[in-house]
This record gives sequence, C-alpha cells and structure tokens, in this order.
Amino acid sequence: MTKPTKRRRSKKRRPDFFQKNRFLLILMGLAGFAVFSLVLLARMEEEPQVPVAPPVPKPQVDYSKKVHAEVEKLIASLNVDTADIQRDLGHEPARYTIESEFPSSELIAGFQARLKQFPDDYSARLREANSLTVEKSRQTQIIIHFTPPAPAVPDGPLLTIIMDDLGRSTHTAEVLLSIPQSVTFSILPDEPHAVQVAEMAHAAGREVMLHVPMEPQGYPAVNPGTEALLVKYNDAEIRSHFDQLLAKLPYVSGTNNHMGSRFTEDARALAPVMESLHEKGLFFIDSLTTGRSKVSEVAHRYGVPTMDRDVFLDNVAEVDAIVREIIRLEGKARRQGMAIGICHPYPETLEALMKELPALAARGITVVPVSVLLQRQAMMARAANPSL
Repeated sequence: MTKPTKRRRSKKRRPDFFQKNRFLLILMGLAGFAVFSLVLLARMEEEPQVPVAPPVPKPQVDYSKKVHAEVEKLIASLNVDTADIQRDLGHEPARYTIESEFPSSELIAGFQARLKQFPDDYSARLREANSLTVEKSRQTQIIIHFTPPAPAVPDGPLLTIIMDDLGRSTHTAEVLLSIPQSVTFSILPDEPHAVQVAEMAHAAGREVMLHVPMEPQGYPAVNPGTEALLVKYNDAEIRSHFDQLLAKLPYVSGTNNHMGSRFTEDARALAPVMESLHEKGLFFIDSLTTGRSKVSEVAHRYGVPTMDRDVFLDNVAEVDAIVREIIRLEGKARRQGMAIGICHPYPETLEALMKELPALAARGITVVPVSVLLQRQAMMARAANPSL
C-alpha cells in the first residue's frame, strides 16, 4: 500500500526592511524633497551679486590759492600802489609787506569771515604790531606786515616828547589827547588798559610805541615786571618773549626800553630784539638808562632805525622843574636840529606839558612823532653820504 506523501508547509516570509519601514522612508523622502525644493527656490530668488567698484578718491582742492586770493582782495581794498607791495611767496610762511596804514577793524573782520568759509580751519589774527597772520589749523601759513608810509618832515627845529608807562589809565590818555601837540604814546604791554590806550592814540593820529620791560641793574630787587626780557634767556627765548610782547599791542611803530640798564649793555641779548625789529620795519629808541648801552651799535648792525633819549623831563616831579627841563630840551633841538625828551604820566608832568607845549609852538619848535625825527635823520645821512 502506497504511503501517503507528506506535503511540506511553506515557510512564511518575514516582511523585508523596506516593507517594514515603508512609511518612515516615505516621510524621509518627502522631507528631503521639501528641503531640496526650498533650497532651490531660495537660490532662484537670490539676485546675482554685482561686483562693487572701489571708491574713487575725490581730487584734493588746493585752498591755499583761494586764501592767497583773499589776501590780494584785502590789499586791493587799501588802494595801495603796486610799487608799495612786496611779495615773498617762496618762503615758509609766505610773507607780504605792504607800505600802508593797518587796515580798519571792518576790513579785518570781513577778511576773517571769508577765511572761515574754507575748510581746514583757516583763520586770521593779529600776530604782532602791524602784522596779521593767516593760520591753517593753528599753523602759520601767511604773514601780512603793514608799514606806515614815511611821514612828511617839517622844516626847522623838531622835538619829540615820549610819554612812558602808559596803559594803566584811560584818563591819562584823554588828557594827553587834549594837548594839540603830538606827544608820542609809549605803552607798557601788560597794563590793564594797554590795548584801549593804543586804540585811542591811533584813532587820534598819535604815534604808538611799545615800552619794552628789560632787565635793570639790581634785578630782581629792582623789578621791571613779570614779562621782562632777561639776559639769562637764550636767543630763541628772547626772540619769542619779545615777539609775544609785540603781539599784545596794536598799531606799534617802534619801541623803547622800560628800565633795561643791564639788558641794554649786553650786545648778545640785544641781537634777537634787533633782528625782530628789522624784519618788522620797526625802530628802537634808547631810553639811555646806562652810559654803557650797546643799543646803537647793535641796531646799526641790523639796520634798525635808532636814536637816543636827550633829556628825562621829570626826574624831579615838580611843575616848575619839568618846565625848565622842557626849555633845556628846546635848546638841544635848536643846536642839533632835533631832540627827544622822555617823561612819565605824573600829574605834575601833564600840567607842565599843557602849560609849555603851546609856548614851544609859538617859539617855532615843532613837536613831532618819533618816526618824523628818524625820517629827518635818514635825510641828513643821505645828504652827507649820497651812496647810502
């Protein structure tokens, strides 16, 4: 009998990996597609970058030419003859020298306003007597120096009276200005009313001098003031101090020494002072406070106009004594052709001047500023030596 055949049971297949994780794989595929789509869309929306050109530097504007044009405009407003203008533009700083009275405050203010329109912080300021500087960021670019025209020289004996130590009071200045004769104002630079007195004198047509404090014998027991020039300073310090004193006072035509018996004996110390005066076209009158003064010697070496004082009028501060000294000064003027007297703002001196100066005029003596005496001196020197 045939045995019945056993039928094999087929083994059940386990679902493979893909079937088992089908749902997860579908989700991952969708997520990947979504990310890819977003990236692609973002790239499509990006604008192409245009190359950025490097910045082109702006050409630098040379404002110095425009500043010089403003200087020329200021000079033109003074109606100065071209022969009276000297331009030294090759120097640093550039320098203009003009034979003219100092410009009015209105002209200066207009010049300053025009300079402020330029960049680089341009400005103009009074540098020293009769000089303006144009500065760029506080560095001097241009110096403009004004030299007053040579005065007319009267005939006959000439006499100059210099009133020292001014600037402490405007009242003294008012009294002096009430005297018709032209007394010269010598002003101490550090007095409280120094600038105001200089402006009053200039407005009235009187000559202004800087009364320069200088070291006397016996210093420091004898004190000429905190800003005095001292022999212990080196040349650069003397020059710097002196120029600073000049810068304090407007309308200065020249200088004379306040005290200074020690300083004026020192030729080395005087040299920087005379160098500065020569550059600025100013004079020096020696108050002659020592018999060993070297002022004349050093001034001539630097070409600085100079004269000596002839008489101190008020060593004795009494009216009658001062009148006698004025008469003595008159005698010197008649013998020499000219003479210089120095005095001080004492009440007795003012009274003596008001009493005696009109009488001098009646006797044929002309009271003139110092610069007129110096002009007479130069004329006499040329007459004696035509080659000068």
